[in-house]
Amino acid sequence: MIIKGGSRAGPQQLAAHLLRADTNERVDILELDSAVDDLSATFRDWQTLSEGTRGTKGLYHVNIDPDARYDMTPAQWAEAVAVLEKELGLDGQPRAVVLHEKKGRQHIHIVWARTDLETMTMRSDSNNYLAHERASQKLELAFGHEPVPGKHAKRDRSKQPDFPRAEVNHGEWQQAERSGISVADRRAQMAALKEASDNGAAFKSALQEAGYMLAQGDKRDFVLVTAEGSVLSLSRELKMKAAEVRAFMADVDRAALPTASEAKTAQRARAEAAVPAPDIEMQRPSIEDLAPAQEAPREIPDGATLDPRVAEALAAREQADAAKLAEWHAAELRQTEYVLKRDDEPKLASLDRQHTAERERLKREQREARGGIEGFIEALQNRLNPGRGAEKLAERKKEWRQMYARQEREKADLEVLLAQNRAEHLDELKERHAQQSREQQAIFARERERYAEDAARAARLLEQIAEDRRMQEEQARQQGRGPDGPPGRTK
Repeated sequence: MIIKGGSRAGPQQLAAHLLRADTNERVDILELDSAVDDLSATFRDWQTLSEGTRGTKGLYHVNIDPDARYDMTPAQWAEAVAVLEKELGLDGQPRAVVLHEKKGRQHIHIVWARTDLETMTMRSDSNNYLAHERASQKLELAFGHEPVPGKHAKRDRSKQPDFPRAEVNHGEWQQAERSGISVADRRAQMAALKEASDNGAAFKSALQEAGYMLAQGDKRDFVLVTAEGSVLSLSRELKMKAAEVRAFMADVDRAALPTASEAKTAQRARAEAAVPAPDIEMQRPSIEDLAPAQEAPREIPDGATLDPRVAEALAAREQADAAKLAEWHAAELRQTEYVLKRDDEPKLASLDRQHTAERERLKREQREARGGIEGFIEALQNRLNPGRGAEKLAERKKEWRQMYARQEREKADLEVLLAQNRAEHLDELKERHAQQSREQQAIFARERERYAEDAARAARLLEQIAEDRRMQEEQARQQGRGPDGPPGRTK
């Protein structure tokens, strides 16, 4: 059983990936701990909550992939999620579980929110690879699966003296998925092109004809850039050592090759050139449409005017900051409401268990009362006096009705109490949000005042400079001097 994953951001991209129906034959959301029934909105809320901790990766995404020989039951999937959650230290955190089925094989994705609302800190993700392998090892033992060797907790150093390396890494597998050519087929193609080439220059030409581009790597001598823009190691593709590749490509000037980024740009341009241009003629907008609308200067205190560009930039920044705070408030409110409801479920379940025990006890007491000598005497009395038996039966039914009515009142009272507690918590949270919004608006107002004061101060300074210049010119004229010095003498 292979478990891979780590902390990440990008909630929209992750939700889109998990819900892709074009690359998966089946997509099922098995679990979603959220107040909204939307995977994308849930991940966005979880990521937004992480901003309150100054964190950047508010999600922890992992996938559990068992061997194709084993079919997992729903109970085993649930156990796998629970074991991994405990190993990662994400107990009690909201999570989403999505099952994918592809080519007859099933695997699941789990996404946890890393933000702990009680402490407003991020759950640690250190040593997560060790946690993955510990969970994998426990699950293999529990389910009877054949162990998969690992690099960390599952590594047997006596049998694996060298650090294990995978034949195909995850990036190569993803590239094969995008191109539609398996890694084995691509490497067979590389081997065939090399066998048909007498030297490195011929091999370079053969690669270019096959749609690849040879480039110089940052850490390796030579890399390949595919038509899709993926960068591959030439030595890894040819299964040769770096020195052997260097000897074979000795007649190719590495310095004359493009860099990997330049080769990717060239491959992208080649792909775009291969796409036929659309027949639709685009209408170029007029210059008047492109010109920005003229905005009247905004009046500010002290008679100064704030530059329209500064005012527009201030308004845009304030709007973005306010929208970000509103998004954070909405996410925290939804998540808090969900957590409060989830915390109330054990209290309701405890009351249900208490009521069930009371009903079982009453049933047992009534059954015991009708059994033994007392039951025999009661049955004899009922036979002799049928009316008495009917009264006893009515009493027992009344006792049951009274118990059901009392239990319903207790449950209703508890639900009302819990709802009131939730409402109080949410009202406090909303009041805190309103206070934060007021504080933010106050900050905006102070900032606008500061800009206005700076603008007014600058305007007054310019007026003072202009007034000083006029006074100097007037004084020079009164003294009979020109603006550039005293007038010349005449004979």
